Amino acid sequence: MNPAWGDIGAAECDLASLPEVEVVPRLPNNEEAVLRLAAMGVLFDEVLQEAMVACPRQRHALEQPLLDEVDLEGSALKLPWWHEGNCALIPGHYETAQVLQLLRVRVGDRVCLLQPRGGYLMELLVRIGASELLVIEPDEVRRATLIARWERLGLDELCAEHDCDVRWGGCVELADEAMRSEPYWDRMLLTGALPRLPIELLTGLTHDGQALVVVGDDEAAVLQLVTPTSKRELTAQWVCSWAVQVLSPEVASVLEGLEPPDEGVAEEVLASESERVRAWTQANNDPMRDRFAPERILRMMAAIWDSAGPVFAGCGEAEADIRTKLADDLFRMGHVLQQLGVLGLAGEHHAESFRLLPSSESATFLAWALSESGENRDGALAWYRRAIETDATFGNPWNDIGALLLENGELKEAVPWLSTATQAPRYDALGFPWLNLARVHEQLGNKMAAFEAAREALEHLPDDEDALRIFEESGVGLI
Repeated sequence: MNPAWGDIGAAECDLASLPEVEVVPRLPNNEEAVLRLAAMGVLFDEVLQEAMVACPRQRHALEQPLLDEVDLEGSALKLPWWHEGNCALIPGHYETAQVLQLLRVRVGDRVCLLQPRGGYLMELLVRIGASELLVIEPDEVRRATLIARWERLGLDELCAEHDCDVRWGGCVELADEAMRSEPYWDRMLLTGALPRLPIELLTGLTHDGQALVVVGDDEAAVLQLVTPTSKRELTAQWVCSWAVQVLSPEVASVLEGLEPPDEGVAEEVLASESERVRAWTQANNDPMRDRFAPERILRMMAAIWDSAGPVFAGCGEAEADIRTKLADDLFRMGHVLQQLGVLGLAGEHHAESFRLLPSSESATFLAWALSESGENRDGALAWYRRAIETDATFGNPWNDIGALLLENGELKEAVPWLSTATQAPRYDALGFPWLNLARVHEQLGNKMAAFEAAREALEHLPDDEDALRIFEESGVGLI
């Protein structure tokens, strides 16, 4: 310990004095996740809200590993519906709500859906009132598998109940639609990116129809709302970035008037256990993929995601253990949500990460989320305690406990926690406990200790105004 402290802070930290964890948060189920969006004002279409409550994403995804331990249905993570290749993710609740509200499907509308991403969007379109649905999946194997899953889930009965005719097609049917001479479709939705607007296909829109088309490469792709202004003229309004992957060159060539490739007769393919695990392992590797937000927000989310790890050893390997990878994805997603201010859901992601694979990091960030919400100080202290019990070498929880005590006016009690944080073997932000120590000693009137702590803080935070102020004011008369 620095001799400048004298006898202040000599008392050891009393971990047993902190509360114990009583509640472990859980991720929301499908209904709760949807209702939260409605409460936030993000999901305002009541018909769509009812449809999303009745239609969980998980039923259309590949079977989730470790489902008996953690259910990712209500998480902000992406769910895979196919075991290989591109464009194999089911959109999240937020993206789904945004896109389908923009599409504004009315009861009785005829809808053309290019690349369905599993059956999730299809089922929602049926439930919100489409009378006819043409589903174009260019890959014949995926199409055969989708049809088999659709039938296995009994969704033909749902179509009959809602009086909706569902038809399936591939590149041949897509070419026919691109050559259609008269308007027919009230709504079109293309969930993969194209290099340019597919004008020939879009002329199939009715006079009051509209389409959502993604144009650009995968990271800079922009969702555009297209509406007819006359029989051969269209207006395209740029809406937002939607970082979907690019549609195959075969699809683009068909939409540009080239002959469709020959298609064979395919059968359903069931993913093996190893293929299913690999799909879930890789689903969230790209943090920007399939996110719906302004491009600058997407890039900020990616930077936050990358800054959060690696927390777990081996999670960056191509064949990472599924428990390790899901725990890491949950932790990173929680960190992103925390930085965006979505504290409750952030804490739930951290809690599920801890449930799968306990780490001091996930417990600490859960505690931080509880602390930032301002409503559960004891819960925050309990999770900081759990973080230290999990790995005492991680410095963040020691500092954060001290910061909470400082905030509560418990100055002398804060000193040993902050002092321990400055000596932690694993801590890449040592400036913060030194700065907090400087604040504590300034308030206690210990000028020498405040001066020394501020000097140490400035070694790590050279531009911090509070550290500079304490250093200058406490240094007066010391020399």
